[in-house]
Amino acid sequence: MELDQYFLKNKELAKKLVEVARVGKEDIVLEIGAGKGFITEEIAKKAGKVIAVEIDRGFEGVLRKIPGNVELVFGDINNVLEERVKFNKVVANPPSSLVEPLVRKFINKDFEVMSFLLPLKFFQKLKSPFFTVYYDSSLVSEVDKDSFSPAPGTKWAIVKITKKEEPLKSKEWERYIRKYLYEHSSAKLKNALMEAFVRIYQSRGKRCTKNQARRIVLNLGFFSESPPEEKDIPEIAQKAGNYLSI
Repeated sequence: MELDQYFLKNKELAKKLVEVARVGKEDIVLEIGAGKGFITEEIAKKAGKVIAVEIDRGFEGVLRKIPGNVELVFGDINNVLEERVKFNKVVANPPSSLVEPLVRKFINKDFEVMSFLLPLKFFQKLKSPFFTVYYDSSLVSEVDKDSFSPAPGTKWAIVKITKKEEPLKSKEWERYIRKYLYEHSSAKLKNALMEAFVRIYQSRGKRCTKNQARRIVLNLGFFSESPPEEKDIPEIAQKAGNYLSI
């Protein structure tokens, strides 16, 4: 099967996928993996506009029958996202191998909500220290394998994903430090923490020089001249965040 794609065949689940995103006439919805248009039709009934992306032109004939508020885009979703298309919601049933790359890609995109059909095991990954920097996610419902054609070998689910507010704005210092360390993974730990402290103090309207930040970092016991191991970032961020909460 090309691109490990599983096509939804349960109409009620297609409706639920759209309901989760609370799609209305004011919304521009990006659909990833339009396939035969099964989900596309349900989005089109509710949305002002649908941008339906499908890589396989073999579906063009059936997709051309979809209502006029649907813009069909045949191509790679990664290329589509690079073109800065405007949308505020995402509804998707992508190939399972593309789920994680897509969720990572959307970290740098502005959107209100994503309603995804994805492998249940990936939902657990969304609760990891990395993804919780950026997203809130909730399990809406598990999906029976028989709801797909062909049936996948693992359990799937409908998952709602929303973007978190920037941690500096929400004053979540531990989350900001996690974010900074993940996004500067090649930087020396000591230097990355110093820069994170400077930025946090600036966001609080306080001055913190690099020398002051260096003293704080060293007093907390962070002497490493090497980048941190990814597995150690949550503990490092918690310790630094606790200091800032005092």
